[in-house]
Amino acid sequence: MLRVKTYIAQSGIHGTGLFAGAPIAKGAVIWGFDPPLDQRFTPDDVKQMSPPMKAFLSRYAYSDRGTLVLCGDHARFMNHSPQPNCGNDPTRQFTLALRDIAEGEELTDNYATMEDSWEPFAGIIEPERM
Repeated sequence: MLRVKTYIAQSGIHGTGLFAGAPIAKGAVIWGFDPPLDQRFTPDDVKQMSPPMKAFLSRYAYSDRGTLVLCGDHARFMNHSPQPNCGNDPTRQFTLALRDIAEGEELTDNYATMEDSWEPFAGIIEPERM
């Protein structure tokens, strides 16, 4: 769940983006995995889903240690950047500010380093990427 003030708006990167609603200090926790709001789905879970459910996960979930993680709040609108201002802590349970972030700045993460391979879901679902 998001731990800082944010809002969603049109992104200059892609579609809808997540933006800082107030200044965020370097090292601040932006998001943390908080069930039951945030969910993990195994390959067996996804196999049982309808095509529209799979399409939703393909767009908004990310792969982490053999599961798909779906953020239950607006964190799912965080877009990719090769020079992100957010990133994972070593446990991968939290997203942290990599530098000071100004109010109104889009929050971004590097998808290549934030998630694992979708290989456990091969033949079941494919990730949708920009």
